[in-house]
Amino acid sequence: MDATLNTYDLDFTGVFDGTTNSPPSLAESSEAQRKEVIGEASKLKETGYCINILRRATNVAPLATGARHSILCIDDEEQVLEILTRRLSRDGYDVRTASDRQTILAELQKLPPPHLLLLDVGLPGFSGFALLHKLRQHPRFASLPVIMLTGHVNPEDVLHGMINGADGYISKPVRFDALADAIKTVLGIQ
Repeated sequence: MDATLNTYDLDFTGVFDGTTNSPPSLAESSEAQRKEVIGEASKLKETGYCINILRRATNVAPLATGARHSILCIDDEEQVLEILTRRLSRDGYDVRTASDRQTILAELQKLPPPHLLLLDVGLPGFSGFALLHKLRQHPRFASLPVIMLTGHVNPEDVLHGMINGADGYISKPVRFDALADAIKTVLGIQ
């Protein structure tokens, strides 16, 4: 393991015990971010996602020949995780899931790290926004592509996700054609 990783909170305890630095506030967002989110948030429920907010991640890990992209789905609803696993596996992805603190920590520490994270906002005992903020501060996960997959779709929530570094924001209930397009957009798959 890289020596620099040992100096960071690899178990993300700060996220779970409330000692992490505060995520950026909505007041810190730019006027352009606010306009983009407010303009697109109204379309969110209609289309299932905001294509203007989805963006290709800048540092997607390259795939070895014959390998498949891996996706870590973090959600507190087991039924949602089962549905995502079936659908994403059928679409050709390796899928890992986590729904509680211990499993999330274990999955984040596994090597190799996932190529993409699908992250719910409402998790037991902590916020997906807080976890996203912590990931963006960590050298191993700072550029990990993250799509928020959540029922929290008001403009403030979308803006909160985007200023914390989400690469996309998709509403629940999920439309699988929208999710498939979002994953391809963020990972740069064509």
